[in-house]
Amino acid sequence: MLAVAASATFASAPAQAVVIAPGTSGLIFTPFVSATQGTLLASTSVSGTALTFAGLLRAAVYRNTAGTLDFYYQVARTGAGSDGNQMIDSFTGADFSGYTVDGFVSTADPDGGGIFTAENNPGGSTTTTGRSSTGVTLQTDFGTNGLVDTENSATYIFRTNALDFTRGTFGVIDGSTFSGFAYEPTAVPEPAAWAMLIGGFGLTGASLRYRRRRTNVVFA
Repeated sequence: MLAVAASATFASAPAQAVVIAPGTSGLIFTPFVSATQGTLLASTSVSGTALTFAGLLRAAVYRNTAGTLDFYYQVARTGAGSDGNQMIDSFTGADFSGYTVDGFVSTADPDGGGIFTAENNPGGSTTTTGRSSTGVTLQTDFGTNGLVDTENSATYIFRTNALDFTRGTFGVIDGSTFSGFAYEPTAVPEPAAWAMLIGGFGLTGASLRYRRRRTNVVFA
């Protein structure tokens, strides 16, 4: 089961150095502090071949020690593609619309022998991150040190104020694109949906009060 039950859709996340706001780019990741990792909720690995590379996409979601959700991504290049051999330039993750997101990086193995591994990408410090203007998509760019041969990236951790998660998407970009299964925060309800929900609570409360008044009447 992907969704995690919680009493609310989102909560306040701990303040961090790098906030990835909608419409930003070229941001530097903050080094990840493993003591804040928390508990693994789900993980996945997806392999595939695009036109210009073959690769492995690793993703996971953790409930960090503050109680909110962290989304992990790592790209491993496994060889040439079906019609070429190019460097992997970047990857994307979605959908993060409506949530605050902070960016962290772990060059070491962040899960102690789980699905992730230590970085094998000399010069990977050129990596930056950003977010689409709508806030939906996070993009991580490897800069001048993209993945070649059988290199793998560091692990990139996106800390959110979400409490629930569901199935999301993970895309790797080069001269071609390869997409796989990852995780994303559960969608934030639209304002109209919130209004209907609150209105429904109000009607339910009024109905209960009316029923109490009716059942408390005593006839002489």
